[in-house]
Amino acid sequence: MLIIFGGSFNPPTLAHKELIDIIKLKYNNAKIIIVPVSCKNYTWKHNLINDEDRYNMLKLMFNDMEISRYEFIIDKYEGTYKLLSDFKKIDKDIYFLIGSDNLAQMPLWLNFNNLIKDFKFIVVKRPSDEIDFKEFKGYENNFSIIEMNSTISSTKIRENVLKYHNWLDVKVFKYIKDHNLYEVNSKC
Repeated sequence: MLIIFGGSFNPPTLAHKELIDIIKLKYNNAKIIIVPVSCKNYTWKHNLINDEDRYNMLKLMFNDMEISRYEFIIDKYEGTYKLLSDFKKIDKDIYFLIGSDNLAQMPLWLNFNNLIKDFKFIVVKRPSDEIDFKEFKGYENNFSIIEMNSTISSTKIRENVLKYHNWLDVKVFKYIKDHNLYEVNSKC
């Protein structure tokens, strides 16, 4: 079993670490590959810091795991379906790990119909989130739900790193300070 954990990781937080720990316990024989999105492919994310800094922070936090540069090196972004199809060459039993907040946007994704037909998903649900599978009629069994109760927010961290530094791995916080990311050294 292969689990692809895609995301911005802007920055990677202790919630990401907690989620990986939960996944490792629940799917103890699975291989997990973390795939950060690329700045060049996600141009609508205006506050996304550069690929290398996010990659380096992920390596600091998950030094025992595979962090893929897949989206950094592809010539043309072709969506999650293409990503999962390429990783299916490693293992045919592949799952994509997403937050329940992304579930509502999935019908807008490239090649959506084939995506939900051909792949399985692990959806991370916060207690306050509602999940509606009406867009996934007939494919509900391709979705597994994991509950996670976390208030950690990358957005809040970016807004005030010093205030929320305890939501970061110590090495990631040091990296952010050393590289003056998210204007950490200018905030009080």
